[in-house]
Amino acid sequence: MANVKQIYIGLLGLGTVGSGVVKSLLANEDHIIAQTGFQVRVKRALVQNLQKQRSVRIDQDFLTTDAISVLVDPEISIVVEVMGGIEPALGYIRSALQAGKHVITANKELLAKHGDELALIAKNAGVRLLYEASVAGGIPIVRMLQAYLTANRVTSIRGILNGTSNYILTRMQGAEVTFAQALAEAQQLGYAEAAPQSDVEGYDAAYKLSILANMAFPVQTEIACVDRMGITEIEPVDIAFAKQLGCVIKLIAEASYKGGQVRLSVSPKLLSQSDSLATISDVFNAVTVEADVVGELTFIGRGAGEMPTASAVIEDIVEVLRTPTIPATAPKQKGTCAGVGVFHLREVQNYYVRIHFAKKEDAIHVSAWETAAFCSEDRILEVGRTKDEYTRAYLIATDDRKRIDKFIQMTGVLSWIVMPYGGDFVVHCSEPLTELSTG
Repeated sequence: MANVKQIYIGLLGLGTVGSGVVKSLLANEDHIIAQTGFQVRVKRALVQNLQKQRSVRIDQDFLTTDAISVLVDPEISIVVEVMGGIEPALGYIRSALQAGKHVITANKELLAKHGDELALIAKNAGVRLLYEASVAGGIPIVRMLQAYLTANRVTSIRGILNGTSNYILTRMQGAEVTFAQALAEAQQLGYAEAAPQSDVEGYDAAYKLSILANMAFPVQTEIACVDRMGITEIEPVDIAFAKQLGCVIKLIAEASYKGGQVRLSVSPKLLSQSDSLATISDVFNAVTVEADVVGELTFIGRGAGEMPTASAVIEDIVEVLRTPTIPATAPKQKGTCAGVGVFHLREVQNYYVRIHFAKKEDAIHVSAWETAAFCSEDRILEVGRTKDEYTRAYLIATDDRKRIDKFIQMTGVLSWIVMPYGGDFVVHCSEPLTELSTG
């Protein structure tokens, strides 16, 4: 190993992902040397508790509770942030970049909210800021957009970006359990956090979508531009209605760019069973990219976990070793939700709407409410009802979602849900589909 150079990294965090990074570096040391000519060694790892029992073997002398010892060490060339959260991670990354250290992070929330600022600091310091692990775990979608689709104009990105929500929906559809039951299973298996709001309310997927859109499109957007809806309001009756329509429900993140206009959304959606994303189950992620030259590309893999995420981190380490200078990129126009080039397209969309009436007699007035709420170009079709007739499902095609909101407000229903609908619009159905029992 006479010609092998050593490079030292500092870890900010030694939890699940950090431990996976250490394990992978040790297991694949010879392979990394063969690929890069460098032996990558961990010199410092920031932890909260020095005495904690760990799943990875690491010299106790490498552990520290002092972040400064990682950030100012002149031998450390690469800082890997896998601690999560905004602060203190944001301050640590700023300091590392300003000190001339390359930074690799898996922190999607931080990047979605502060990525522009950190990219500018990295550029001014002449160092790399890499974040393959922030989106879709082991799927190399970030590198694909940054390096391998530069000859293409990306027009859309669509995917399942949150494994927790996908597992829950898979269980609800396969085992016919409630959301609460499926969530409890996910938590027991370690697929969901004790506080799962970021996953089940769509925030996690929104952060990831924002990162991908800012790489793929020539307009810089903000996280606030993402229309977001989670899966907490989905009930077993929705799963049953979806099955009747030949659909499955998935939490879909979508970004499109057309004519200078950007649309960003995260929402549960009814997908036709023939849709490529309909078959993605459990904790797997999938991303479909549509581009003008190459056409459609779909990537599938584990979206989270110790080793898939560690793999993405190590790929970024290898990228720094191979290309330590910042590749040239074209400047982007800055946009906000109300600014130039970032706003919602006005076009007809299909929706699934489920409403639960307070009393059966209220359903008598539905036709009158439809007339008052919708215009003549809209299409409204009842496609299902429960045997007690309290709960009904509709397909609605309209170019203004506010009309659906007006309709729901007029009905005064107890509960409801509105989801995008990606199946066939059953225009020839004059009678409700098969009635469902309320059980």
